[in-house]
Amino acid sequence: MKNKIAFWIITFGLTILILYISVITIIRPVFTTHALPKTTARIIEKIVKSGKDDIKKQEDEPMASKADTNGDSVHKLLEFKRKEILVRSRFLLASDDSMYLILDLINDLAILELKGISLHECPILHKEISNSIKSYSADALLSWSYEPFEMKTVDATIPKIIFIEKIAPKDTLEANKTVAEPKETKLGDVFIVMEFDRNLRLVISQSEKPDVEGEKIIGDLKRKYSKAEISRSIKGLLNFTRESVKPQIEIIIPKSDATILYKALPDNPRMILRM
Repeated sequence: MKNKIAFWIITFGLTILILYISVITIIRPVFTTHALPKTTARIIEKIVKSGKDDIKKQEDEPMASKADTNGDSVHKLLEFKRKEILVRSRFLLASDDSMYLILDLINDLAILELKGISLHECPILHKEISNSIKSYSADALLSWSYEPFEMKTVDATIPKIIFIEKIAPKDTLEANKTVAEPKETKLGDVFIVMEFDRNLRLVISQSEKPDVEGEKIIGDLKRKYSKAEISRSIKGLLNFTRESVKPQIEIIIPKSDATILYKALPDNPRMILRM
């Protein structure tokens, strides 16, 4: 009898503990909405106000015409806002002498630009947008992406610059004998994690399957961020709190394009997000 009571007490306690851990680490982060960091609030509020004025004018129109045009008007208004953000961001970056990235999630394109001129364009073969982004309204996302994002840190499986060491000959006769050129370096498998301001993370993966060496390097980098997430969860359990979920966008592009984008961009590039 005592063994049965002890068994049920232990079972009940473990069940409560598992439910608590599940709520803190899984359920709560998924269903809790955290405010996205805003940029130029005054300007976006002006755009939203103009949109509300347009909707108010539609409400004053006859009901028959409003029913036909309401959906089209909202769609046109959002498209107008997206275009304005794209043009304004390009204008802000036009004065810089460095390249920047345009991540166009509407047309599935990653574009490398300089002063508004497209230098390289590659298709996004697959994209994944975290639920922490999908759960927000269009106005909130437009306010969040109103200005270009600035990259803070980056982790990559390939070096940005490759140095080839070549020992200089002692004299001219020896220099004439060294006609062999250095071997071409191997094009490593690409996996990039970019951390931007306003809590945005961009992950770039190659579409090609990596080799054994590349798979190990990519796996090590993924485990690094998995450990960081586990550490955040443990801290949340100990402090009875949970940090806001980091908005993340993951894109898959060809290996050659991923290499070009990473090596061509400056150390602290800026990115225009169109979504």
